[in-house]
Amino acid sequence: MDDAELNAIRAARLAEIQKSASGISPSTSGSSVTPQEQQRSDAHSAMLSQILEPEARDRLSRVRIVRPDRAQAVEDYIVRMAQSGQLRKKVGEEEIVEILDGVSRDQQKQQETKIIFDRRRLAEDSEDDDFFD
Repeated sequence: MDDAELNAIRAARLAEIQKSASGISPSTSGSSVTPQEQQRSDAHSAMLSQILEPEARDRLSRVRIVRPDRAQAVEDYIVRMAQSGQLRKKVGEEEIVEILDGVSRDQQKQQETKIIFDRRRLAEDSEDDDFFD
């Protein structure tokens, strides 16, 4: 393969990854998305473009490639904060990292399970019994 073919393959793969990260599948058309959902997602992305600094937007897009669920949780959190008036300035990359850490801790707490053994004692069981008589 020469460099031109390799660059074309890389560009096609990058475009495919970016489409899948944005939630648009290359094999499906936009007919499955209702106009209300499309309008809501456009408003969501417009709000994020006003709230996030370019470095933060880049960080979030890289996270979306690896963990789309976590990136969506961060975006939803940032939009809720903006709508409630808790944001006074644009969100930078450091704040994105802190929010990602918080989301990660929350998800780990939800996945953490505890197993508790509760041994039930029968009426005939007694701790005073001598087993070696």
